[in-house]
Amino acid sequence: MQDPGTFHPALVFTVSPTGLAVARSLGPRGVPVWGIDDQVREIGHSSRWFRSDPVLRYLPPGPELLEGLLRFGSAQPRPPVIFVAGDPYIDFVADNHEALRDSFILPQSLCPEVAGRMLDKRSFYEACQALGAALPATYFPEDESDAQAAAAELRYPAIVKPTHGHTVRSRLGGEKLVEVHDAASLVEWWLRLRDWGSDSVLQEVIPGAEENIFVAAVYMDGNLECRSLFTARKNRQYPPWFGSGSYMEASWSQEIADLSVELLEQLEYRGVAGTEFKWDPRDQAWKLIEINPRPTLWFALPPAAGVDVIWDAYSDLVGRPNPVHVNRQDDRVRWQLLVRDLVSARYFKRRGDLSWGELLRTAVDPRRKTYAILSLRDPGTLLAYPRNTLWKYRKARGAGAG
Repeated sequence: MQDPGTFHPALVFTVSPTGLAVARSLGPRGVPVWGIDDQVREIGHSSRWFRSDPVLRYLPPGPELLEGLLRFGSAQPRPPVIFVAGDPYIDFVADNHEALRDSFILPQSLCPEVAGRMLDKRSFYEACQALGAALPATYFPEDESDAQAAAAELRYPAIVKPTHGHTVRSRLGGEKLVEVHDAASLVEWWLRLRDWGSDSVLQEVIPGAEENIFVAAVYMDGNLECRSLFTARKNRQYPPWFGSGSYMEASWSQEIADLSVELLEQLEYRGVAGTEFKWDPRDQAWKLIEINPRPTLWFALPPAAGVDVIWDAYSDLVGRPNPVHVNRQDDRVRWQLLVRDLVSARYFKRRGDLSWGELLRTAVDPRRKTYAILSLRDPGTLLAYPRNTLWKYRKARGAGAG
């Protein structure tokens, strides 16, 4: 292993399974990785690959964190590279971009004008519409009369999606959005979210199974060149229908690769991103679901399939770019977030959408499998996983009750 002194440190905001994937990419290569997350029971706090600064470790976004970061950055022999694995910290880094950039290495995607546009669902979808991207029917009501007009136009089921989802997610019981089945419910939820202080995007639901969803992990460098690209199919997600992936498989799709890179180029997006598209059988077209301006939950899958998007991004940001990794993946690899996927599989089994044979293949499929959390090389997370699962369950129940 290379001397850690020869590496730029990495600083990861949010040590969820998403942040854990970042640490597991960089840490085994010898990169010193520091984790920050104000959720003290989050799984990454138990990982061997995260170092913990006693001052910064549990700080929420705010002035105290900024002050500590500036001290931390100035004390490092090499500027640390910042990775953000959770939306609340994206706002923080973007808001303090000018103060941080002298002591840290930040991808351009974390500058305020880019991060703000990507996190705000309305500005994001409006930008994509202007570029001619194929989207589900989407409306941006300014007032109740606009919401009622959109409700009359939309096909159902439809969704009400907060423009800044992380700001009201606790009030939605941890959900990203609300599914409705008629015009009255759509307007009712639009009004409720407005009363909670959030604008909303109204959007039709693309019909079809979850396996019609494809995703891509992408790194675009400072010259808008795609240096790392991986695609995969979602088989199940949690919560079912509108959640994050829980069981996925590496699957190269040239269509998804081309759509992802073309749209990111048009958006002039430079950094790590996760794109998501779903096939619409009504129009025989791929429709854009979202682009996450950061690593996403399933980012442990690309390196297991031979395309380490995080390492490629880190290497480029510190000035030692790797060869371009596009269409070089091994499609014989699967990924699972175990407990959540078991809950999702149970849901589809009870609906009759999942056979016993299909469920069994989740376990006995001869292809290799990697996990979001489980790893023999990281025993601390194995021991902490039951406690972490119980904490998340109680947290979700408390949010739902609220």
